[in-house]
Amino acid sequence: MRRTFFFGLLAVVLTARADLAKEPWPEAARDFPDETPCTLTEGGVRISISEPGDPEIRKMRGSGGPMLTFTVLNEKSGWKQVFYKQSVGTRWLAPFEGHPQLEIWGRGGGGFYTRCLTRLVRGKYRCVRIDEFINVRERSTQPSITTTLPRSGEVLYFVETRMPKGSEGDLFYEDEK
Repeated sequence: MRRTFFFGLLAVVLTARADLAKEPWPEAARDFPDETPCTLTEGGVRISISEPGDPEIRKMRGSGGPMLTFTVLNEKSGWKQVFYKQSVGTRWLAPFEGHPQLEIWGRGGGGFYTRCLTRLVRGKYRCVRIDEFINVRERSTQPSITTTLPRSGEVLYFVETRMPKGSEGDLFYEDEK
């Protein structure tokens, strides 16, 4: 009985992760300002973006943008999650299972950009899907799919969707092993 339940649950989880790559991107609620530090509050949740206090973390910046501290605080319960990501722009997205989601953009070389769908998974904010875009229409795989960076009018063209490590069918993220 337990074995059947486990394999049934495993199949549901694997299917859910595979479907995430095909789901429409969540609706954007608000763009974060370009300046850091910045804070937005909505529905009793406060999200702040700032420079990390630790100089070793600040040094981790690169072409993907500066390394930033993201702090998500539930003002009612006091629950708080802090994580670090490189970012050139961020959007607050519609909630998933009652928690805010974030769209965090990074920049690569050659006009490539990545948007990372970041949501609460097993108590931590994690990137669960990566969409890659480029600023040159002719290099796109599906030029009819477009978007813009937060607070920018520059049109970006879709290249591919990737699932980050920890969401490619395995049930654990690197920090859980």
